[in-house]
Amino acid sequence: MKANIDTSGSMRTQLFHPSLGNVEGATRGLPPERMTAYAGVVSHANNEKVLHAMRQRIAASDAELHLLVTSTGGPTGTAMSFFDALRLMQRPRLTTIGSGDVDSSGIIIFLSGDVRLLSPRTTLLLHRAGRRFEPEQRFTAAELEAMAREDRLKDEQYASTLASRAHSLSQRDVLAMMRDETVLSPEEAVRMGIAHALL
Repeated sequence: MKANIDTSGSMRTQLFHPSLGNVEGATRGLPPERMTAYAGVVSHANNEKVLHAMRQRIAASDAELHLLVTSTGGPTGTAMSFFDALRLMQRPRLTTIGSGDVDSSGIIIFLSGDVRLLSPRTTLLLHRAGRRFEPEQRFTAAELEAMAREDRLKDEQYASTLASRAHSLSQRDVLAMMRDETVLSPEEAVRMGIAHALL
């Protein structure tokens, strides 16, 4: 992001990304008919609801889409499915706007945007995959090993996806942040290239 001084001498912020150009317009007067919200946990039901709303908006107009993301996360594979659907879908430019909690697999939802903006009141949490078990559930050693293998693979896929969208992070960097249960401020996320700018 770069700052410009206008003729009155006051400072105004112009959102600029080297490959995207001026993204300042993406933050002002967002038309509600082009806005969709991904709010709550990452789930197949939430994915389908949001994708359905976005398909309707695409059918109505080829104007830019905006996706507000507020999510504490959920299954990594479910977030990857949403990310893939949006990356493969023929659509206009998508701006994702992170607000509040953008945690865990919610970060993958946020990364689906071509332009990614964060509210200054946002935090991002990275951690390793985990599982919840029902009481009285029984698993064999082979089943537990398979779950651990799957979780390690999901961690690698998560880290690879995040690194591919951020300009200054490697997969190894992301895996280290996940191991350390890292919480990022919006400013840190912009510096790392996870987001392009703050609102």
